[in-house]
Amino acid sequence: MHARTLSLALLLAACQGDPSPPDAGPPDSGPPDAGGIGEAIDPSTLDLAADPPGEWLAGDLHVHATGASNDTGGDSFPEDIARIARERGLFFVVLTDHSNSTGSDVSTTEEDPALFNMGPEFPYWDEANRLSEPGAFLMVDGNELSPVADGDPPTEPTGHVGCVPADLEAFDRSGAIVDRPRGAVTGAETLAQARERGCFVVLNHPWGTPWTSFDWTSFDYDAVEVWNGTAGLDALDLRGHDAWRCDLLQGRAVTPIAASDCHRVHTEPPGETLHPALGFPRTHVFAEARTWPAIVAGLRAGRVALGDGESVLFLDAYAEGGELEASRETRWLRLRGRVDPAAGRPSVVLTRAVACGDTRGVDREAPGIEEVVVLERGLEPGQEIDWAVRVEGEVGVYSAMLRASRGHYGAVSRGIVLE
Repeated sequence: MHARTLSLALLLAACQGDPSPPDAGPPDSGPPDAGGIGEAIDPSTLDLAADPPGEWLAGDLHVHATGASNDTGGDSFPEDIARIARERGLFFVVLTDHSNSTGSDVSTTEEDPALFNMGPEFPYWDEANRLSEPGAFLMVDGNELSPVADGDPPTEPTGHVGCVPADLEAFDRSGAIVDRPRGAVTGAETLAQARERGCFVVLNHPWGTPWTSFDWTSFDYDAVEVWNGTAGLDALDLRGHDAWRCDLLQGRAVTPIAASDCHRVHTEPPGETLHPALGFPRTHVFAEARTWPAIVAGLRAGRVALGDGESVLFLDAYAEGGELEASRETRWLRLRGRVDPAAGRPSVVLTRAVACGDTRGVDREAPGIEEVVVLERGLEPGQEIDWAVRVEGEVGVYSAMLRASRGHYGAVSRGIVLE
């Protein structure tokens, strides 16, 4: 194992216009027959506890619809979104259309009747309920609170905040969300509005264009979108990934999210740089039942796996005796998953983040992560993995990432926190 900071090889490659991972060498056919620290073995040789009752349900938590959000191409109605989502194997979709008619449009400062949405803030609530089928598919109408900073164009970030209604029975849909006039609403005030409404609060693309990045005036969010559609898993996403790990290192219970930010539902997978495809990427949530309350409970518990296409990584922790245990008693990490057949030059890395230099609240810079590489290996397109990796219960945040060429068809695991 060796230490490094900020996954520099990956970050530099992305910043230089090549999002492909560094060459990991020839892929391995499977785990070696070993059991030392940081080495993988076949988990069937261990007496590991069975998985708890429940199943993994895939969904997209950041989707825009025509008739409620600007810049959707005019043909992305909820009915189209529901049909294509089901065709792509999604169990749930959350519509997160921009608050107020100006939304994220940078050329307007007042309500503009030429833009699609003039309110109310949750215009497709009843339509989403109509398009849902209990036990088969769920559509929820949320919002993306979209204040922008002052200036033309704005040069100081404020942030976009995803509002995922947590309790569909008690959720507050009354009144407008305040995100104007320009420059008057901070990220902290935006988060507060979302929380007061009853949202599961997601910090969307915390680093992006100047008017959509977050100002880090509050850390009162439930989740960070560590992977936003657009160009696949890229350098800006890696900043969000490091911010999430830094949050965990500082004791915050924050869930990582991957979502498409789809504005044009008829875009073919894996999508284009400015037009991500629905469900690329997606968030898999472990839920005890096929219900919205169970999905929200899984999100709050951080039981997620993020992926593009068929790629996905699941990470669990076990004590010496095989019991499910995320504590200093953890002795095994089980890494399961698969690689999409379309993934080029795939490789997987399992790391332990041990420290972060966090100045987000001062200069808005991404945290610098100090991490230890536990396991790194090349893979084959279409490969399935199931490895048990020996660890010593050392403190830190354990997580895994699957990288593929061109940024698409990767995967990100949840975090295992040992403290």
